[in-house]
Amino acid sequence: MRILIVSTYGFDPAFPSRPEQLQARALAARGHAVVAHEYLDTRYPGQSHRHEWLPGGVPVHRAATPGFFAPEALLRLLRADRPELIHLHHLRNLLGFQTVLAARQLGIPTVLTVHGLLHDGDLVADRERPLEAPLRYHNVLTTPGRLAARLARGAHPRRAVRNYLIHAPLLWVDHVIALSRAERDLLARLGLDPLRISVLPNAVDLRAYEGEAPPVGARPPLVLFIGQLVPRKGYDLLALAMPLVARAVPEARFVFVSHNRGGEPELRRIAAEGGVAERLGIVGPVSEAEKIGLLREAAVMAAPSRYEGFGIPLIEALAAGAPVVTTDVVAGNEIIAHERTGLLTPYGDVEALAAAIIRLLRDRALGARLAAAGRTEAFTRYSAETLAVHLEALYDRLVARRELQQVGEGW
Repeated sequence: MRILIVSTYGFDPAFPSRPEQLQARALAARGHAVVAHEYLDTRYPGQSHRHEWLPGGVPVHRAATPGFFAPEALLRLLRADRPELIHLHHLRNLLGFQTVLAARQLGIPTVLTVHGLLHDGDLVADRERPLEAPLRYHNVLTTPGRLAARLARGAHPRRAVRNYLIHAPLLWVDHVIALSRAERDLLARLGLDPLRISVLPNAVDLRAYEGEAPPVGARPPLVLFIGQLVPRKGYDLLALAMPLVARAVPEARFVFVSHNRGGEPELRRIAAEGGVAERLGIVGPVSEAEKIGLLREAAVMAAPSRYEGFGIPLIEALAAGAPVVTTDVVAGNEIIAHERTGLLTPYGDVEALAAAIIRLLRDRALGARLAAAGRTEAFTRYSAETLAVHLEALYDRLVARRELQQVGEGW
């Protein structure tokens, strides 16, 4: 099958483990002809080449995106690539509107993977704390009628039109992939037919984790955090829990790994006020090998997120055999099963977070049991090969259905 994958920045060669690249390579390995379109952006070295081949025999074509119209990408779709199926990634994708509109005219079935619906500023009041206020379903413009009504009420024209151009493809694509069951339910609340939604997690590159994981009982009392130092990731909650953990486990230390260290001053302030500054380490960005080394060393991987669109670090921790503590919220609570593959704590509850970390630092047998179950699940559920098999079955159904529709229409 000829498959076109349309992304934003998913095919930057500096990040070969991004979900789009794993999907493309896995599909190509199964014999499909895969082509990728994404943004051309000279600010980033990996996005500055218009055309290149990536490992696995996947050609990538990048186009300038002045607004929601990218002429070069549209011409390639119409003239050069002409796929049998198109798979878009990311709802807020400047290439999405024109791609889906062209696909509808050409009779090409389309699939959209949303990637973190609660990152959408039109839907949530606060992207860093999206679960702390009611979701604004009424604010998402998916139809011309809703756009017209919003404009008639005096909405800012540019913002309203942008809102519509982002969200209209939700109702146009043939199928939507949600990364979690909770995301599926949110999409249904936005008016999507539940029969057009599948729940398929992203693939995660687990090849480097295949060797035997170091035993949990032999690991030092290291509590590891991996993620941006932003409120959504809950770094401040872990910082507030540090003194409680240190009093119970005096030898415990904490390492925060982040490529976005915007919250570092706040993190250091909280640690100093709690009297645990000497136990705190902040590193990053780190290489893939360095990250894996830290995960293999950690006695606990703490992810006290206020929201996760998917949760790749959780899966990497499972694969590395690190016991996990995370928040009982979307989508961490679908990756981690409480008391089976990790521990879940209530939203924003610093004392419960500290208690779960202390429990794992003291009870290494429990940590070993959770880590063993989690590691098995990681390799079973999240491999690129597993995702490719499910996608292939979905693609076949969509193409066959479209062919039947075209026969019925007299094509």
